[in-house]
Amino acid sequence: MRKPLIRFNEVYRDAIQSLMGTNPSAQEMLDAHQNAHLSGVASIQTGGGTFFDSFALKGRNEWEEAEKLISHFAEKVVYQTALIRGDFLLGFKPYPFEVVDAFVREYARMGMNKLLNFHGLNDTRVLAGVAEAVHRAREEEGHDIVAQGTICIEANRNVTIDNCLKTAQELDALGHEGFYLKSASGRLDPDFVYNLVGRLIDTFGKQPIDLHAHSTYGDAPVCLMAGVEAAIENDHGIGLDLQHPALSGSTAHPNMLRMHSLIKDHPNKAVSDNVPDLDFEAIKADAASLQRLRFQYRDYESAYDHELLERMRAVRAPGGATSTLKSIPGLVENLSILMEQKNGEKPSWNDIQIAVYETQAKIDDALGQPTQVTPYAFNTTLQAAMSLVQELQGKEIFDVLIEQSQKYMAGGFGHVPESVDPELQAKALEELGLDAVEDYVPSLDRPDGELAEAEQRLMDAGIDEPDLRQKLSAAVLKSGADHVVKCARGENTPQTPPQMPDYASPTRNSASNSKLAGSWAKSVPKGIQHDTDSRIFEALGGIERLEHISQIALFLKQLDDGLNPFPEGLEWKQKDWHQKLTGELTEFINAIPAQLAQAKVKGYRPGFETILSQQWTLHKTEEILRDVIDHRGPGLFNHMMEAIRGPGQVHLYRNAQQGVTKLANQRGHWKAFFAEQAPLAGPTPPDFRK
Repeated sequence: MRKPLIRFNEVYRDAIQSLMGTNPSAQEMLDAHQNAHLSGVASIQTGGGTFFDSFALKGRNEWEEAEKLISHFAEKVVYQTALIRGDFLLGFKPYPFEVVDAFVREYARMGMNKLLNFHGLNDTRVLAGVAEAVHRAREEEGHDIVAQGTICIEANRNVTIDNCLKTAQELDALGHEGFYLKSASGRLDPDFVYNLVGRLIDTFGKQPIDLHAHSTYGDAPVCLMAGVEAAIENDHGIGLDLQHPALSGSTAHPNMLRMHSLIKDHPNKAVSDNVPDLDFEAIKADAASLQRLRFQYRDYESAYDHELLERMRAVRAPGGATSTLKSIPGLVENLSILMEQKNGEKPSWNDIQIAVYETQAKIDDALGQPTQVTPYAFNTTLQAAMSLVQELQGKEIFDVLIEQSQKYMAGGFGHVPESVDPELQAKALEELGLDAVEDYVPSLDRPDGELAEAEQRLMDAGIDEPDLRQKLSAAVLKSGADHVVKCARGENTPQTPPQMPDYASPTRNSASNSKLAGSWAKSVPKGIQHDTDSRIFEALGGIERLEHISQIALFLKQLDDGLNPFPEGLEWKQKDWHQKLTGELTEFINAIPAQLAQAKVKGYRPGFETILSQQWTLHKTEEILRDVIDHRGPGLFNHMMEAIRGPGQVHLYRNAQQGVTKLANQRGHWKAFFAEQAPLAGPTPPDFRK
């Protein structure tokens, strides 16, 4: 029987980066995903991106972290991929070939199988060094490794079918195996994807093709399906970058089970017959541990806000791009002060982000609309923030050009779009003291010597005989030799995991220190007893259940906001999924009283069934649910409740605060007051672990 033409690739690395800011350790990642190798995916992304420099920034030994991950999956015989930035490797500056070659060979020795070789503006000069290094690692040392040529795509006037095909020709000539169509922002047009995939197949025959698009704007599923349809029509295989359901959506990638459903139910039998064969039990087995990891690092995940998202969409910004602004000392604080002076009120973080992206829309054309991917996304947003500062101070929008903007327009990062404003480019060249745009020097043409310099710095710092990995780290990391020396001496201090909220940490929680009770604590009559928030949290299903509920509440809001359009012939699934989401949320909410009773939470156990104590417990329950769900996006809990109960029906408790006040004033008539309220009973709670 022929293997399905459609492959699923799990981009685990990108989920950790996009949702958690690469904060978990390698061991945390492995502990959370112990069944990854059994799920039926064709490959798992275990390296690249921030999976090197961020390890060091968190005080960890970057080589030990990378090897722990890669060797683990190599032992499980999993095909592994890593995203690499050509001559820039995993950083922000180009290196000579000696560094590129040594870095690639170290990854090959650890067990990496494929390097997804990319440059944001598709300048293949930047990619030649990695392609050559992979060739040498394979031919000279016998490693099972290839380089796949990446074409960065998005809804952008600079990205056309013709120039993508030109890039593909150059990638093929450099010896790359297959094409990786990458959209970091996820802003794509399905017709463009369909036509590009079809043209690539027509031109290059059986070269492998893989698609990568983030879920930020909801365009990814329909665009991935467009690529699938083009591939299947040509009897050609195609790979889709997806996530485990527990790590999907938001700024990560589409849910592999939802994509499986779209393919399985596709009206074209040729498509549905090629649905990948997944092991659903293996996928389910890791749901709880992955949800726990995501919940623990939830403060790093971008919160959904439709108004903010629309501003980001206009400039094709990757999700969470403005989080980089927080790393620039004083920038956010200065913007806050200037915006308050102008508008008369202190702005929220969302207000600041919206203002930055509105400014980015103003400067995007002048900058030539660079593709929003590393490093161009960071540079563009940082320039927008600086331009906003200038505007708020009454200056010209380009009064100050940041160093990254100068280098970009002078050719320091490679190809410069022809659409860059010539006057702005002239300003950049003048500020750099240049007469013309520099011609990019590929790594193969750069002089050696950086490894020798790194070795000398390490020897001067006290390491007598630095090994190759130490020299590479000293050469490519911002922290350089200092960090390497600390690791060598065992003086590095790895970042500790963040603490769980009180209600998810029983040892740190008590009825007397609950932070969620708010004004209720002052209103409750003496003698009313209540349980700890953690007992209520566990009665609701704990992290596993509530993390899942918050994710589907977010997906429901995105559907209602018009995100996630459906492919032609599958439009019926939008209504079907909406009904299933609201049905599951309704079942969950209605079951809460019975769940509390089954867990014998005070207020719902024998001897404590007074209406007042029930109201008190439901108030605390709602506060916990709001904290969990609204962490995904402001107002998400209210939207969920109105979706399943109707406008204005957003409370679990009914007139509870008024009831407490009335009880305090009219103790003799409380029974009559609460007799007017609707009953609170719910159905028997379902077994969510089935």
